[in-house]
Amino acid sequence: MDLNDLLNRFRGDDDDDVSRSINRRNRNNAGGNAPNVQQGIWSGMVLAVIAIVGFACYSSFYRVDASEQGIVLRFGRHVRTVEPGLQMKLPWPIEAVYTVPVRRVQSLEFGFKTLTAGRKTEYQPREPKLDDIADMLTGDLNLAHVEWIVQFRIQDAPDSLFNIGDESSLVGDLMSEIRTADINPAIPDAIQDVSETVMRKLVGDRSVDSVLTMGREEIAAQAKLEIQKMLDDFEAGVEIITVRLQTTAPPEPVKDAFQDVNRARQNKERIVNEAEGERNRQIPAARGKRDQMISEAEGYRERIVMETKGAINAFNAKLAEYEKAPEVTKQRLYLEAMQQILSQVGDKTIIDESVNQMLPILNLNHQPANNPLRGGNQ
Repeated sequence: MDLNDLLNRFRGDDDDDVSRSINRRNRNNAGGNAPNVQQGIWSGMVLAVIAIVGFACYSSFYRVDASEQGIVLRFGRHVRTVEPGLQMKLPWPIEAVYTVPVRRVQSLEFGFKTLTAGRKTEYQPREPKLDDIADMLTGDLNLAHVEWIVQFRIQDAPDSLFNIGDESSLVGDLMSEIRTADINPAIPDAIQDVSETVMRKLVGDRSVDSVLTMGREEIAAQAKLEIQKMLDDFEAGVEIITVRLQTTAPPEPVKDAFQDVNRARQNKERIVNEAEGERNRQIPAARGKRDQMISEAEGYRERIVMETKGAINAFNAKLAEYEKAPEVTKQRLYLEAMQQILSQVGDKTIIDESVNQMLPILNLNHQPANNPLRGGNQ
């Protein structure tokens, strides 16, 4: 045996030993890992059970805020309505709950959009989309720009969830199905469509002057009633709190011309009011003067009539006495007449014409200038 044969024999023995060592190690490893695999499976199952129990506990308790009501669904069917507080239900997907803000007043804006509200409110600049909502045709074929606000709240939570829209309004991801704290998105869309329809109808039934001036409050009150009636017909479960017209103005392209017309109309109304005021001032004064003159004339008439009747009665009485004793009555009437005449003369001197030789003691030919019997000048 030479040296090469000896080396090959030793190399072959080593290879066989290495092969046998590897096979022995593999058999040992296979027999030892079987318990470890079974232990891993059991651990995974325990973790899965713990996760399911934890998820079931998490989905079984929920809280309803003070401004909300909870609508509990069991396999998609409404089973009960719960009030605010910590509540419990069957785990998802057996029961799901939707919380609806029934005590919160919400607002929808039409024709404008508020960016930030506060002491200085900022509004979104006007754009064609907002103008399309606010520009309306009036009954006298004029255009009016009407912006308004609708405030509402959910009155019946189940009706608001199930009577408006379709099932796609409520389907979302896993967490939204477990607890959804918002109103049905179809509710604002329905209110918006109904409000626009009602407002365009009311504006279309009135003149532009009524829409822009005195008819604003009437339109808002009528709009509230009609919007509420249509939503009740839909069984939307919504209560309209108020409808308020924010701005009523002519469209921007004709705004200046419309303001000129308004100023002219106001000037006309001012002049008419001033004329009415002057008329109202003059007419009572004229009526008072007329009544005064009529009263004075009636009084004068009554006085003259009474005096005339008195004179007639006196004359009739004298006539009756005269017929009884004419001479005596004639003498009495003469004396009465002379008494009346002479009572108006100052100093008097009566001289019998038959006395001619009497000394002129008195200066009878010289009479005072103001003696009416002598015809003197005064």
